Amino acid sequence: MLKKKKLLYLSQCFPLPLDGGGRIKTFNTLQTLSSQFDIFAVFVSERKASQKELEKFSKLGIKVKIFKTKLMAESIKEDYLKLAWNYLQLRPHFVYQYRYKPSFTWIKDKIKEWQPDIIHVDHINSAQFLPKKKWLKKNCLTMPILILENHNLDHVLFFTRFRETKKLIRKIYLLLEGSLNLLYGEINYRRFDHIFSISASETSYLSQKCKSVSTQPLVYPLKAVKPSKHKIYDILFIAYLEWPPNEVAVRWFSEKILPLINREMPEIKFHVVGNKNPRLDDLKHNKNIIFYGHQKNIDQFLAKSKVFILPFKTGAGVRLKSLTALQNGIPIVSTKLGVDGLKLINKKHYLLAETEKEFAEKVIELLKNEKLRKKISSAQKQYFLENHSAKNNKQFLASYLKILNNMDQKIN
Repeated sequence: MLKKKKLLYLSQCFPLPLDGGGRIKTFNTLQTLSSQFDIFAVFVSERKASQKELEKFSKLGIKVKIFKTKLMAESIKEDYLKLAWNYLQLRPHFVYQYRYKPSFTWIKDKIKEWQPDIIHVDHINSAQFLPKKKWLKKNCLTMPILILENHNLDHVLFFTRFRETKKLIRKIYLLLEGSLNLLYGEINYRRFDHIFSISASETSYLSQKCKSVSTQPLVYPLKAVKPSKHKIYDILFIAYLEWPPNEVAVRWFSEKILPLINREMPEIKFHVVGNKNPRLDDLKHNKNIIFYGHQKNIDQFLAKSKVFILPFKTGAGVRLKSLTALQNGIPIVSTKLGVDGLKLINKKHYLLAETEKEFAEKVIELLKNEKLRKKISSAQKQYFLENHSAKNNKQFLASYLKILNNMDQKIN
């Protein structure tokens, strides 16, 4: 039996429980790679791990080290001094808020002791924990292959928010943060031997920064729920509500689109599932908006919802919440940004709407037309099986092994 290659996995995100798109993606990658590699995963995270969660990694043969830090919030109000210090050094605060000094020494010591064949970095933000190539060459018997699994282009996130906000101070902050994230990416993308991108459009962009880039199949490994005949939830949105693009999406739909829907269909309600966000508390006075908070089990919502909305005006990357809807056949109404990176066809897999009026009209159309909902639902499920089901992990693993083999041949 051939000895497995050693893979050191660096991430800012402890992925369990699977309650967010990025966490689902991270855990799925680790689970897929564990069949072929001896993995040591290092997480710099605000989350603690339960014994049950650690046992999941143990069963996969994955060794784990977690550096527990304080809650990492994107809000600049958390620490103005830290924000100013990062900007004086031309560092994006969005990235360097994850900086945790004890992890740097530990990671270097582990590399020297363990001598990994591959170092896999999860998300460009975690590139700050990767030692420089000069150090790696000096301290490794063989230079490890450096792989980046990119989740999205962070500078795009800030620039889209810059275009939408009207507050001057926030505009200045978003412009600075977007520009520094762009600079950080320009420097760090070039450090890697290969980058796995989240979509074809991002592959095109990243190919200008790195010689070897490919699109990683986006797999949603959770099971579909059994649909219910009794659809009691009219309009559904599921998200981590403190993430700014999600907050902006909920507010835009609640204030500008839902009133247009209720003008024609007064009984229709908007159901929001996700952690509490105090900045959205003012919306709770609306009797047609129901906030459920964080739910450990969202099966009943997926089984009993009529329409799933993606009213995004800001953000970057692929939203895995769209895959939740596709897998369970909940008809989607979305802006173009909401389904960016997916190969969905308007009027077949979802309904496209960019303006407030269009969005309201498309939601009303689906709510009133059960036949159309069933038609779109069927097409969604078929699309999901072909593009995002667990079978696509084999494609990713084969691609991963082929890339490593080609790089080994070049080295030798």
